[in-house]
Amino acid sequence: MYLKYIQRFLQRRELRYPLTLIVILFGMILVFALVFSIFEKDVTFADGLWTAYITVTTIGYGDYSAHTPAGRIITVLTSLFGIGCFAVFTGIIVEKALQRRMKKMKGEGTYTGDGHLVIVNVPSYEEIQELLKELDLSPDFKEIRRVILTDALPNGDKEIPGRLSSKVDGFIMGLPSTMETLERANVPKAKACLFMSSATDTKLDDTNTLTAGLIEKNCPEVVTIISCSRPATLKNLKAFNIDGGINATDLNVGLLVQELEDPGVFEVYSQLSSNLGGSQIYISRTPVGSWEGDISQLTIGQIKLAAIRLSFPADLIGVKRESEEKLLLSSGNDLQLIATDRLVYLAKERFEWRSHSLEIIGQKV
Repeated sequence: MYLKYIQRFLQRRELRYPLTLIVILFGMILVFALVFSIFEKDVTFADGLWTAYITVTTIGYGDYSAHTPAGRIITVLTSLFGIGCFAVFTGIIVEKALQRRMKKMKGEGTYTGDGHLVIVNVPSYEEIQELLKELDLSPDFKEIRRVILTDALPNGDKEIPGRLSSKVDGFIMGLPSTMETLERANVPKAKACLFMSSATDTKLDDTNTLTAGLIEKNCPEVVTIISCSRPATLKNLKAFNIDGGINATDLNVGLLVQELEDPGVFEVYSQLSSNLGGSQIYISRTPVGSWEGDISQLTIGQIKLAAIRLSFPADLIGVKRESEEKLLLSSGNDLQLIATDRLVYLAKERFEWRSHSLEIIGQKV
């Protein structure tokens, strides 16, 4: 088995040239050692091998030197051939390094890492840079490797700019809606896929939905989140089992009107939507049904009161209920929780409600 693997490895086309040079180089060393040991006095074949090595590498310690015409001729030939071989090897290494870099810049390679985040589509370099900046501030994703996957770059560029490639761990150019491209980005072993949208290309919504649905069908454990330019696209998320999404158009229009009504609202949104300072909106990762203790008859108001009494660094603003299409925000303090509910809250960092469940239930009145 190992012999067959070695044989296939040695038969690779790109290895033929360097392997040929290596064989010739070793042959030249053996010829040098043979000639040196025959024509030079008090020199063994082992001494000839050593002299051949320091001659080929141009080290030249001087402990052995040629005194006969044959020895001098073979020394000149070996040193010239050694210098030539090392120059060729250096050229091959530099060429391979440049080819790998060009392959990465053009997105022609394959990403082999796992547990990474795949960012699909590049609507603009500025948006991607802002996204990467937010990811750097995210406690959940700042340490996770990132791979960009797209079928086109802005301005018709054929290579990803250096300022962007230096901030990601991989770049794949190809049609995202095909399994061949997804496998090149190693999506089956990714942690999540984030789909970017474009306000000028509404058809991208359909491609994103199709691609995210394809990932959910073949790799359901990968989290899929899409942004879209059409509100109607969000209605398709459940049909394709897509984990989540946002509509940038609705968000911008709604904020514009709210800012008109109450100037300064945008500043509130900016703090809540960014990881840079201030509080963020979180949804608890575990449902209240997993809490310790009896949650029957537990209401939102009781949790809010317990959080105040216990000085929790979190403000409860509602719940996410599976049977409801929208979040239950500001629904009233008398809303009773069910086992599948997840808490929606404001905090400077994620708060573990489950670990404090006994304290919360102990505050029930």
